[in-house]
Amino acid sequence: MKLIKSTTLLIAVLFIAFACKKKCKIEEVNIDSGAIKENVVLYPKSGFMTGNMGGNYVIDANSAYADKFQMSLNGGERTAVNYANFTILAFPAKAKCNASYDRNVTVDHTAMTVTYKMIITQCDNCKEEYATENYVLVPAFPSNYTVLYDLSVIDK
Repeated sequence: MKLIKSTTLLIAVLFIAFACKKKCKIEEVNIDSGAIKENVVLYPKSGFMTGNMGGNYVIDANSAYADKFQMSLNGGERTAVNYANFTILAFPAKAKCNASYDRNVTVDHTAMTVTYKMIITQCDNCKEEYATENYVLVPAFPSNYTVLYDLSVIDK
């Protein structure tokens, strides 16, 4: 009888250990690199503006959205964006809950391109999906440069 109880308990423990999926946990550490200005907080006037931008996610002095942003350097007070020195790029994407973002912008003056690369690492077992606009501040670049977007999604 004792052997049957021990065997049943062992089977139950093994079943629980191998039948249950481990819960995914992503460290919510976002990385900004390349030409992205660090320690900047961008304050859009409203959310989901990228849905109205018609696919043009470059915000410079000539953009209809230029006056819709403020910025703060190093946690300081909010100021207007100085578009003589900076450009804002957006990269709208959807990600599942518990995601991290690795954003990188490269400016190639020889090829006259700007590449905004983003890697989203997310939990595959999450059902909820969230829209993010992924605004970043970069040094101003000429308006005739081509902006390229490169998205990779890693499900864990």
